[in-house]
Amino acid sequence: MKIRIKNILPATVFVLSLTGLSSCTSDLDVDNINPQQVATYNQNAIFNKVYANMVLTGQTGPDGNKDIQDIDEGTSNMIRQIWNANELTTDEAECTWGDAGIPEFNHNTWGDSHPMMQALYYRLMFGVTISNYFLSQATGTDATTRTERAEVRFMRALYYYYMMDLYGNPPMVTTMDNPQPKQATRLETFNFVESELKAVLGENSSDNADLLADAPVSYGRASKAAANLLLARMYINAKVYTGTERWNDAKTYAQKVISDSNFSLLTTGSNGYSAYQLLFMGDNDTNGAQKEIILPAIHDGVTTQTWSGCLFIMASTSNGDMLKDYPTGTTENWGGNHCRQQFAQQFFPNNDAVEGIPTAVAKAANDDRALFYTKGRKPAIEDESSFTSGYSYVKFLNKHSDGSQVHHTQFVDTDFPMLRMAEAYLIYAEADARINGGSCTTDGLAKLNALRTRANAKSFTSADLDVLCSEWSREFGFEGMRRTTLVRFNKYGGQSSYKWQWEGGAENGQSFDAHYNIFAIPASDLNANSNLKQNTCY
Repeated sequence: MKIRIKNILPATVFVLSLTGLSSCTSDLDVDNINPQQVATYNQNAIFNKVYANMVLTGQTGPDGNKDIQDIDEGTSNMIRQIWNANELTTDEAECTWGDAGIPEFNHNTWGDSHPMMQALYYRLMFGVTISNYFLSQATGTDATTRTERAEVRFMRALYYYYMMDLYGNPPMVTTMDNPQPKQATRLETFNFVESELKAVLGENSSDNADLLADAPVSYGRASKAAANLLLARMYINAKVYTGTERWNDAKTYAQKVISDSNFSLLTTGSNGYSAYQLLFMGDNDTNGAQKEIILPAIHDGVTTQTWSGCLFIMASTSNGDMLKDYPTGTTENWGGNHCRQQFAQQFFPNNDAVEGIPTAVAKAANDDRALFYTKGRKPAIEDESSFTSGYSYVKFLNKHSDGSQVHHTQFVDTDFPMLRMAEAYLIYAEADARINGGSCTTDGLAKLNALRTRANAKSFTSADLDVLCSEWSREFGFEGMRRTTLVRFNKYGGQSSYKWQWEGGAENGQSFDAHYNIFAIPASDLNANSNLKQNTCY
């Protein structure tokens, strides 16, 4: 059952004030969250808000009565800005819009006042604050409270994972009485997140009652598989985050996920849709994809309306002409985000994609993931201001695979997969290769080929790290993961061997400095908290 999370916080529950919040929100007006001014504590409302923070941006969606004042409400959406930060700055996507911050993303030239990275910073820390408040109040010993506490600890760890990945050295706050928290190093943040995840898994906690349940697993809520997969993701990136390789741990925890009987790869299509397409459709909570999606950010066209999230991904990657040929299931079509040539080359290395709609292009590519709209397009972006210069990638659809009516023709039902089983397979294969001199053994190759078989793509007979880096793009293209992958493979800032179109602002690509491998701590929070220091070179 989906968690219904629109309007879960009644206006009478909170007073709009800032006293007692951490500095991470102290220079903004934050609606409906200040624990020092709560009139009535509502455990269910706060618990749901911890999850809702991934999708919703206020109390009345799609806009109005927003959580974070002085920032455009749509801009403050977590999924939208994770997507922007990890796609527009890489070899997968570029945006034609001139909104403040977009050109800097496109050309890898942002600074400490970048509006979108400021908005994401506050959104993530807003999630931390809500989580801390819940944990400070939900102190009951009943089974429901213990389970919910474990889930909220997981969610707080997830928010801090993104702070570590994106900003490197965030403020660390775990209580409600610390208005100016001290800054944690990336290593300290890694250790905190690791410790929290292992605690809710029961691996290093004396409070066994806080274990996340093995079964039954409720769709939309954190499970042991979610904690194991987030640990696997951290371990595969551990050398970046801590300087120490953790390949064996990555492989071990990926296997824990693969072996979890609650989840599995979706391998069978339905009603003309491939198994891969089903993962990104409006009924992906019921069409079989729910077995692969370990942690969704839940959307519903009626009860969770937002201008961001999956609507943003669908609308920004299509225009009106495209919808005539290939309807996405929403009337919104903003025509902004198109593909860099290197992304299309992951499927068509000779720039020989057929001209057609996504399903036809994928069929010609012999890979169900090659969902490009190529009609009237060339693969190269010759004009950065033109949406039709370069291909479009249309992966998310607001359609129900069984033909039933979507809940809304403007706002979408499609849940965003924050964590899905396929990631465990790729982590396992990559860790296997790194442990074994840079090439997959038979074991790792089998995990990699399980994904290719699902996509109806030709299996590999061997795979080195370059193949794996490309496969990450093919499997997770436009899912907001590419920047992290490129940094791990040393194909991002501080190197010149790999270039992509318009990297660094040059048409043929030019290298940019390694300090861009993490984003700046927003200047506004530095001004609010004297305990914080800026990341190097900003």
